[in-house]
Amino acid sequence: MTAIASAAPTPLTAILAELAAMPEDRRTPGMYLQLARTVEERGAELGAARRVAWLASFTTELFRPYLIVEAARRGLRIDPYFAPFGQIEQAILDDGGALYAAGPELAILAIRIEDTTPSLCDGFVGLPPAAARRLIDEHAARLEACVRALRQRSAARVLVWNQPPVRRLAAGLADPRLELAQTEVIAELNAEIARRLRAISDVYVFDAHRVATELGTAAFYDIKLAHLARMPFTPRAQAALAAQLARLAAALWRAPCKVLVLDLDNTLWGGVLGEDGLSGIALGDDYPGSAFAAFQRVVASYRDRGILLALASKNNEADVAEAFAQHPGLVLRLDDFVARQIHWNDKAGSLRAIAAELNLGLDALAFFDDNPVERAWVRQQLPEVTVIDVPASPLGFGDALDASGAFDLVAITREDRDRTRLYQSDQARQRLADATGSVDDFLRALGMRISIGAVAPDTLPRVVQLLAKTNQFNTTTRRHGQADLEAMIAHGAIALWMRIEDRFGDNGLVGVAIAVPEPDADDAFRMDSFLMSCRVLGRRAEHALLGAVARRARATGARALIGEFIPTRKNAPAAGFYRDAGFTPIANEPGRWRLALPDDCAALAPPGLFEVLEVS
Repeated sequence: MTAIASAAPTPLTAILAELAAMPEDRRTPGMYLQLARTVEERGAELGAARRVAWLASFTTELFRPYLIVEAARRGLRIDPYFAPFGQIEQAILDDGGALYAAGPELAILAIRIEDTTPSLCDGFVGLPPAAARRLIDEHAARLEACVRALRQRSAARVLVWNQPPVRRLAAGLADPRLELAQTEVIAELNAEIARRLRAISDVYVFDAHRVATELGTAAFYDIKLAHLARMPFTPRAQAALAAQLARLAAALWRAPCKVLVLDLDNTLWGGVLGEDGLSGIALGDDYPGSAFAAFQRVVASYRDRGILLALASKNNEADVAEAFAQHPGLVLRLDDFVARQIHWNDKAGSLRAIAAELNLGLDALAFFDDNPVERAWVRQQLPEVTVIDVPASPLGFGDALDASGAFDLVAITREDRDRTRLYQSDQARQRLADATGSVDDFLRALGMRISIGAVAPDTLPRVVQLLAKTNQFNTTTRRHGQADLEAMIAHGAIALWMRIEDRFGDNGLVGVAIAVPEPDADDAFRMDSFLMSCRVLGRRAEHALLGAVARRARATGARALIGEFIPTRKNAPAAGFYRDAGFTPIANEPGRWRLALPDDCAALAPPGLFEVLEVS
């Protein structure tokens, strides 16, 4: 009997892509229910499930299919738990309750004033301004208290909804003439929520107000569902809210892309430079050139928040240099791009060269090109690269870049804002290295000054960012959040940061070391994490950081450091670190190394190559 081969199942990503290609107003609840079942049946394709708990003043179970599907579109498999609506404090304060039994990694907290403070809604007109502001403070204080109580009992990160616009203004058209307008109250409330939560680690505001504004209140609220099921939002709004929640969760759990690689012709300007000439490309104040200029302003905003820009263009390099030097409509400058591949070779090769030049993995790159053939080629040749779907009209370029979520960050650090300059300085350092006879001569010529200090509130956000993003020189790739690290420090961990300056400028905070007391040895610390930015590899600064850890461990009475290396697909550059630093392998314990600490740990840092300052 001849066996009949069955067709291979369609990949889950392809199924989800069909939904993404469909206009939002044509996506039905039935589609989401069916897709959610498919995702749950084939969830293994997305990896391990993330546990998400939802506490709200309204019914949330109807969100389930939307959350599951929208999370899957972001590459996340989630296992949601919905606490009974309206029982928020009860669930949080019950240490042995179902909330904590669910073991959430992420908790969503949503309390609407419509459900708890109706006098700020339909009863607003008769409310004195002082009373309204008192209710604002009480509502924000309640949210803060809930968050703090939850954080005391759980390591889960928390997303807190702000207040969407109310469905109807109590004073109608007269609202702007009130002494304190209802719209002002919503704005003040949301500002107060953000202010109170900003200082709490691993807590983030979910901007439900923005989602409602983009949809419009008529499309956002569902009066019938609110009365029948205590669900105040339309199915379309539920999908939109779930999509943004999934996007924020992905930003918390996934490292963003670091480099935006752009085409030039019909991407940053209209037309083809080689055919139309400098005066013939569309770029300026009038359409269609104004659309390309607007997109360049969007790209510039990405540069300002720390995204590196690169060019991959099939053009003559001299023509491109002339265009950037002479065209008055350009918003971006040629030196905004830290890497440039301008020639007639294929784009996949250009992307490989950019990644190599910047010492980054291909998965750090996102590719934006108007040509669908080029995008398809890169997808086929370099599946690690994020290829952004680009619409036919330049009017939609900025929205397409934003909607991709490829560069989503939940916080922006000083180093982020300065990243383009940092990479440009690295290129100057490379030119010095090329002109120097030996590695030691190069390091001495750099004039490095290394500062090392204990992690504190002012450095904690950048340290957590490095823990989340660093893949290559990272001995364990443990992704500790702020609360995790704070708890480790409180229990005796040594947590240090390292900053490097040299003749070309400040490299920023580029290294992190965390050592914890080893439970199986009273006189040892175990290196929980040791990592450095790829931008400073090869400078031997890691030995200075290790020496600082060793000195602090020795000061506590410890006699040994235990090094730990957990191999991943990307961290081969760190594989030999402990061996090279003088550690010896521990018998029968693969990946673990031991270093006996001398009374004087100064020898751990190479002499004469840099100046080290340990900040108290």
